[in-house]
Amino acid sequence: MSQLFTAVYDISSPIEGHPNLRLNLVVDGRNDTIVGNARLDGEREITVRGHHVEIDGEQPMQAILLAGTPPIFAGEEQPSAFQLLMVLPTAWKAGQVCYKMSFGMHQPRVLEIRDGVAHAVLPEYMH
Repeated sequence: MSQLFTAVYDISSPIEGHPNLRLNLVVDGRNDTIVGNARLDGEREITVRGHHVEIDGEQPMQAILLAGTPPIFAGEEQPSAFQLLMVLPTAWKAGQVCYKMSFGMHQPRVLEIRDGVAHAVLPEYMH
């Protein structure tokens, strides 16, 4: 890869009641860095940064590692921390995800999803 490209993912959990997560990412193929944002249903977004890596094995896979960079003056209901690991065995189209997002600084509320399923969203289908 030697270019910039966008990647948008909808991430859901099979557990009833867990919110959906939308990732809007820009990947720099020259150095495998990623920037973008993550937004849970009904919540404010958090800026994310990370890396794309290849995992060697019988069937090579792609992995995306992201961490959130919250605003300096985040309110109690704004995302204050974010970590994500997404493994993509099918050419960036679908994969498994685990992530953790915290809200607030003083008494944080934490959402942890270990069974997320990611699906790439094509630009013409984005709303």
